[in-house]
Amino acid sequence: MTVAMLDEIETRLEAARSGEMPMSLDELERIYTTGCAEVLELEADGVRIKRRVAELREQLRHVRTAIEFLQDEQAGAEQNGQ
Repeated sequence: MTVAMLDEIETRLEAARSGEMPMSLDELERIYTTGCAEVLELEADGVRIKRRVAELREQLRHVRTAIEFLQDEQAGAEQNGQ
């Protein structure tokens, strides 16, 4: 949930608790539905981020393997050149 949404919910609930502005069932359902939708969106973002992190780890593993190969090749060339 965004900070703005959390602030809106807290402000609205506080107004309802104090009796300043009662909350209707429709309004409560709207807030709940909007909150659930945001939670689902954040969870989907989390899944995408985890997937991307895994992809980057795999790419870095390949880069590390290439670096090690080139280092070994360079060390071998230096030994043969001496």
